[in-house]
Amino acid sequence: MFSRSLRSKIFLLVVAILLVVAAFIMLTSRRDVTRTVSASEQHAVSNIMDLIQRDIEARWSALLDDKVSMVRNGRRQLLQTGNIVASVLAGYADMADRGVVGLGAAKGMARAWVNHLNLGQRSYAFIYDAQGQVLASGNPSMIDGDLSGITDFKGRPLASALYEESHTSGYGFAIYRWPAGAQEAEPRYAYFAYFRPWDWVIAISDSVQDVIEQVDTRREQMRSALRDTLSRLTLARSGFVFITADDDETVVPPPARAAGLLDTRDIGSGKTLRELLRGVTATEATQVIAFDAGRDAQHIEALRFKPLGWTVVAVVPERDFAAPATAVLNRQAMIFGLTLLLALLCAWPVAAHIVRPLRTLTRYARELPRQDLTAPSAVPAHIADLPRRYHDETGRLAASFLFMDKRLRENVTRLMQETTARERFESELNIARAIQLGLLPVPLQTEVLERADLYAVMQPAKEVGGDLYDYFLLPNGKLCLAIGDVSDKGVPAALFMAVTRTLIRATAEDETDPAAIMARVNNRLSENNPNLMFVTLLLGVLDLDTGELQWANAGHPPPVLVGADGTVRLLEGRSGPACGVQEDLQYRTLTAQLDDGETLVGYTDGVTDATNALGGHYGAERMINTLARPGADAARLTERLLDDIHAFAKNVEQTDDITLIVIRRP
Repeated sequence: MFSRSLRSKIFLLVVAILLVVAAFIMLTSRRDVTRTVSASEQHAVSNIMDLIQRDIEARWSALLDDKVSMVRNGRRQLLQTGNIVASVLAGYADMADRGVVGLGAAKGMARAWVNHLNLGQRSYAFIYDAQGQVLASGNPSMIDGDLSGITDFKGRPLASALYEESHTSGYGFAIYRWPAGAQEAEPRYAYFAYFRPWDWVIAISDSVQDVIEQVDTRREQMRSALRDTLSRLTLARSGFVFITADDDETVVPPPARAAGLLDTRDIGSGKTLRELLRGVTATEATQVIAFDAGRDAQHIEALRFKPLGWTVVAVVPERDFAAPATAVLNRQAMIFGLTLLLALLCAWPVAAHIVRPLRTLTRYARELPRQDLTAPSAVPAHIADLPRRYHDETGRLAASFLFMDKRLRENVTRLMQETTARERFESELNIARAIQLGLLPVPLQTEVLERADLYAVMQPAKEVGGDLYDYFLLPNGKLCLAIGDVSDKGVPAALFMAVTRTLIRATAEDETDPAAIMARVNNRLSENNPNLMFVTLLLGVLDLDTGELQWANAGHPPPVLVGADGTVRLLEGRSGPACGVQEDLQYRTLTAQLDDGETLVGYTDGVTDATNALGGHYGAERMINTLARPGADAARLTERLLDDIHAFAKNVEQTDDITLIVIRRP
């Protein structure tokens, strides 16, 4: 049994080689071993260069991400400030429309307010007309100035381009220099919003200098961190890494012992190392430079990081690569010498006999990845016969390979089937999400939004959700609002939601009473409902002229009415049960009055049922406290409520759809 064990055969072969053949192998293989060790050391240097490159790329990427984040935050602040300024100007325009003051006086008051508006040390607001004439500005040097000579960073005339852009889309952003033509002009970026009542453009401007200073600070921190890291790094025995810039600045200097290395000339090319590094263009893999200054040959690898204009350089003396191998080989050669020469003659036939079946099995294993693993296995006869011919580890290894081949083909086939099924399911979910988002209503016409500030949002808990909202004009000119919550989640709820929305729109074509609309929708949903699904529904019809609100509530949470002074009350009352439960139910119409400055908020239970990490619910009380702040338009009120919900839930996964529809009478 001992002689049939592959382990015992290898053991005997190793003993024979150690006693007889080692010296010969070491002497004849000295060059190969030296080359292998040297290649290994060089590969280690390349790996370190790759790690340094990845570290620089990661730091640079983080710096760019911070820069983008700072710009986005600045734009968001400009947008918020612009909305505030626009709302104040709208108040002056409203005073003129109501005859409280004359139009000229209202415009004068608005300009005076803008002239005295203080937005900080570097920020200010200004307004200009369609001719590019500055009407008012928090920067006194701009007042009554002409913007026609200023261009943005794209080369466009700033005033006219942003007038057209904001007139078309409502707002725009631009980067420019102020004052124009000055040698030390300050780069600035601004948010532009079109003020339709007076054909003005509102601009909120801020300096880009803060962003530039923060980016410069982060870049200097990155340099400092690299200097600290690379100064402690040693390659091989005495190698090191340093970094130079395109302007010959030394970002990370070489150690003191290598002072003057950059100005040392190579014997072969006659160029200094600094000149050779200027020709480095490699950005993915390192570029090797053979450098011999007469004292010691150096192995140099360089890599260029183009975004920063840096060249990363690794320097290792050539003697560091060969020293370990030379010491080991010389020491072993003295010990084994003649013994290894004799061992080779004895061990060669034995080794050939042992390795022959392994080579056959190795060739088969190398061909296996190139085969079609989804097809039935076709094992060659000489491979299939190995387990029978060899009863040691070789035979057992061959049997394991054959078993692995069989199971691998089975697993690949099953994996392809499962992958295909999963991809099909994910594709269908994505299509369903796109269809559901496409069903959401488009924004109302401008003339309608001037009489009613409307904003709605839906955040599904899954790929598709069961909440719905809708708004549209009825044939009699009144505005119909709807918000609902289906009893289930996922795709079934999304389908039920789509049917409900379609029924509401179809019924509203010839019916304007919300209770009647709800009754007809309930009958149609109850006709064929084998899964007993239902939807809580809130329907309202708002007279945009008088503010009269007719509404019906089918089991839905009561809407919230926010007064102009910030007082909050719930519109209590039920018209009937949820739709889809039973046919031929009667629903009653409820009425309310939405006065100027008042806001109506409809929501689903995903708002009040939002949970945090401790299991607590957001609740109606916190929602009411969040809404009880006067003066916010529909969009800002919605964002404030959503931000508070997310701050409450923090990182807890959303379990229910969150839907809001908010309408405010100006």
